[in-house]
Amino acid sequence: MNIFLLRHAESPWSAHIDDHIRPLSDAGKIDALTLAKYINDNNLVFDNVLCSSSNRTRDTLSIIKEYAPHLFQNVDYLEDLYNASKETILEVINKYNSFQSLLAVGHNPGISQLISELAGLETTDYPPCVLAHFTIDNDMDISSSQTLFIVKPENKEVIHLL
Repeated sequence: MNIFLLRHAESPWSAHIDDHIRPLSDAGKIDALTLAKYINDNNLVFDNVLCSSSNRTRDTLSIIKEYAPHLFQNVDYLEDLYNASKETILEVINKYNSFQSLLAVGHNPGISQLISELAGLETTDYPPCVLAHFTIDNDMDISSSQTLFIVKPENKEVIHLL
């Protein structure tokens, strides 16, 4: 199974805006579009997408889907992924393990912690709009995971972190 993990694009924090409805920043929108081009150019196809119900995750996914709609088969917006821990993200993904290629769009710290664990690295706080790709066997044994890449947009280019 191919698992892709995506942290939402940059969203400014404000004490005056409910966390669930925070929008993307202008820089976040540019990063999401840069990542969309990378996804399209590399023909990354997602049989199913699991996306947090927050505005910033939905908006990140919307920008990517607008640029490359043919790469997305199905999208499920899930309240369970809103600010979910790495354990919860993994539990949700496990419920969808019949798909060949799955994209989970979520938040930190859960996304960064899961990326780090699957990559076998010390826990790293990955930046907004980071995308990681792993393969894992269908019984979801994370010790069997293989890291294919970890990338992020920067200055309208995608750079490889791993």
